[in-house]
Amino acid sequence: MADSGRRPGPNTVAVLVLIALCLGLLLWQRPWQGAGDPVPEIPADASSALTAQFRALSQAESEASFTAAAGTSDAAKVFAQRAWQARTELGATAVAFRYVMGGEVADRSDGSASADVEVTWSAGAEAGLDVSTTRTSSVAFRVAPQGDGGFSIVSATPRSGPLPLWLAGAVKIERPDGAVVIRVDGGDPELPVESMATAARDAVLRVLPGTKGEVTVISPHSQKQMAQLVGQPVKEITQIAAVTTRLDGRSGSADDIVVVLNPTVFSTMDRRAAQVVLSHEATHLLTEAVGTRAESWVVEGFADFVALRDDSASLAISAGQILAEVKADGAPGRLPTAADFDSGKHGLGAVYESAWMAFRLLGERYGDAAVVGFYQAVLSDMPLDSAVDKAFGITVGQLTTQWRAYLAKSASIVS
Repeated sequence: MADSGRRPGPNTVAVLVLIALCLGLLLWQRPWQGAGDPVPEIPADASSALTAQFRALSQAESEASFTAAAGTSDAAKVFAQRAWQARTELGATAVAFRYVMGGEVADRSDGSASADVEVTWSAGAEAGLDVSTTRTSSVAFRVAPQGDGGFSIVSATPRSGPLPLWLAGAVKIERPDGAVVIRVDGGDPELPVESMATAARDAVLRVLPGTKGEVTVISPHSQKQMAQLVGQPVKEITQIAAVTTRLDGRSGSADDIVVVLNPTVFSTMDRRAAQVVLSHEATHLLTEAVGTRAESWVVEGFADFVALRDDSASLAISAGQILAEVKADGAPGRLPTAADFDSGKHGLGAVYESAWMAFRLLGERYGDAAVVGFYQAVLSDMPLDSAVDKAFGITVGQLTTQWRAYLAKSASIVS
């Protein structure tokens, strides 16, 4: 039995509890630290202030004046200096900011707001881009009131569509033979993108001798940057290792078509698979397939026909997904449609492989010259039926039958 004489009495317990509560209150309030600086309020004439501030950014002719126009906070200075250095690296000219709306109401606890701004610019020749194209993007700038009637501009995200390249991060340009590689915040450090871009161009030239142009590759450091540069939500690009698109999503010349890598996917691939992806995208770029109305299976299948032309990997590796599906459920009943290539769909790899197998079949039976002629005819808007008949002397229905049989036979010999 315990000695009850050593237990604290009820009054002692009450005092100890009171002391603990007081200590807890002191630790929470921390009066010895003093009150924090109050968050500045957004000025009543926010729209006028922002209009003038973005006009000043447009008129800035030096890093110092650009940084001064961005605001007084440390975050604004870092943002402005990085953006200025990136646009200088790209040789950006005719940079202009036009305030559209927003910035009047704080939407974060730090008192900052979002302002919609139209940003225009033109690239320099050193970036391997069309110097004659004026690019326009809708950008949401994070603006924080400074307390002096102005704002600090601290970050930028796409409002709708792609983000201007020089607002995505620090930019560095490399020019290997036949290619331009633009790294954002160091890009993807896992693979030698520069030499791979040159190899991708060479792969296209082996199938399409005399092809002109350079392969321009943008290598972001993060998947989020990649999504911002192509103007898509992150969830829409999680299966994509790379995409060929027009910079800033605008229409323009072939010089504005670029390959944008997704480092989250691209850097996890082995060297062979990553090279296949880059050669595939280089085919899109150099044959100007972006924005055409050609059948998706033709565009994607031919790109893999080029990328895998000299590949020594077995079918179990290069077509393993579609052949596994054929073994389990039989060959598809039709050639892939545009909807099948939706980046958000499950089993996207099998769809690409099935399109490549159609071109592999055509190459084996009719030769490279006939395949190239077929692709170029479809790319030139010739109806698919006419292009198949002209190049191979068969109908689309006959091609589909041959393709299904080819898939079934290939699946039967792959372990």
